[in-house]
Amino acid sequence: MHAPADSIRFGPIWLSPGITRINVMTKFWTAFVTISVLSGASVLQGYILTEHLNIPRAQQGTVSGEISFWVEVVAILMFNPFGVLADRIGRRPVFMLGIGLIGLGYALIPFATSFEELLAYRLIYAVGSAAAAGTMATLTSDYPREDSRGIMVGITSMFNTLGAIFAAGIVARIPSVMSAQGYDAVTGGKVMYLFAAALCLITVFVAHFGLAPGTPVARHERPPVSKLIRSGLRAMRNPRISLAYACSFAARSDLVIKGLFLTLWAIQDGFNQGMNPGQAMARFGLMLIIMNGIGLLSAPLFGWFIDRVNRVTAMIVALCFASAGYLSMAVITSPLDFAMIPFFIVIQLGSGFMMKASLALVGQEASKAERGSTLAMYGMFGAVGILVFTKWGGMAYDSWAPYAPFVMVGGYQAALLVIALAIRVMAPGRAAPRSLPFFNKSSLSAIPGLRDTRSS
Repeated sequence: MHAPADSIRFGPIWLSPGITRINVMTKFWTAFVTISVLSGASVLQGYILTEHLNIPRAQQGTVSGEISFWVEVVAILMFNPFGVLADRIGRRPVFMLGIGLIGLGYALIPFATSFEELLAYRLIYAVGSAAAAGTMATLTSDYPREDSRGIMVGITSMFNTLGAIFAAGIVARIPSVMSAQGYDAVTGGKVMYLFAAALCLITVFVAHFGLAPGTPVARHERPPVSKLIRSGLRAMRNPRISLAYACSFAARSDLVIKGLFLTLWAIQDGFNQGMNPGQAMARFGLMLIIMNGIGLLSAPLFGWFIDRVNRVTAMIVALCFASAGYLSMAVITSPLDFAMIPFFIVIQLGSGFMMKASLALVGQEASKAERGSTLAMYGMFGAVGILVFTKWGGMAYDSWAPYAPFVMVGGYQAALLVIALAIRVMAPGRAAPRSLPFFNKSSLSAIPGLRDTRSS
């Protein structure tokens, strides 16, 4: 494909006009840090509940679900205002505000002395997460050209995965390292959280100097606030955007569900095996590193695949892996048992594929002038999913079994797979930007109902 004169290339990615390589490198750094602190909030919370607040293990699933419920209520309320703001004043200031508030939340959390204090500090974090997560998704759609959107999502996901590995393998191990040097558990927790807060502060300054200012459209082309407020819901008339929203409902909750309930499961199972929470987190951190390592290797390959098939097809492939992975958690004996690695690999592939495919699909279909607002609605559906699956998943975790939250998500994904198949037949949308030989237009047109027209 011939590149426009004002479009440059960064490795395998063709960039949108006006986007520089510095902008992209900064975006990758911010993706690394953002996912590190977003996933870390769930991964590290079990330590705070156990060592700082001394909450009984039998209550931790319900308490974690309660905290996540109110965190996501705040996120749901804030996603759309921040999306509108990103479309009006630009992505950079909204992201800087978001990562700064996340850092403030991290700085306060280890000093909480009660459940109520912990909840208040997590709500500060929640406001920041709505701004930062929504803006990151929008930048992933802004920076590449359409024919490079999949590979951009894939490479960004690699940095996301590195961030998750960093949170689980480095940050979560700080208390264990400090304990070996003679420090008490509470001091180790404070250092762990303050380290993450400092990382957020550094990223505020990096973003200020490295992210692109403004929005993808000129000031006079920006829609009025009244239109932007309604644009996310109005976009649901497009069945492919509705599918992306529905996938976000489960895909965005993945980081929280895996980080929260698998970590709690690991800490409690470790207790049964004679491990303290720091030792259990350190061992489970190795499991997370293996899982995320698989995600890291597969991310660019699936990004390449997304750019070469119809993006609803990519969504179907992702849902097959995701539903199988989540439902397979019902046969797990222990998250600390490395014999269970194959099951954890499948759930990692499926959850990662879902996020990439849904983000590429909504980025393809969203209007450029309303992209921030549409991606905010995408994020809001994800926040609702986190709310539902953590609130009721937490109760099921305590009353049924540790795998219960995962079976709930897997059942939802299996139902969504059926819907995605129907949309692929009835409203497949545009052809792949760079078709594979066996997925090209001529081969698809030979199959009844699989025409690559832009029907809606």
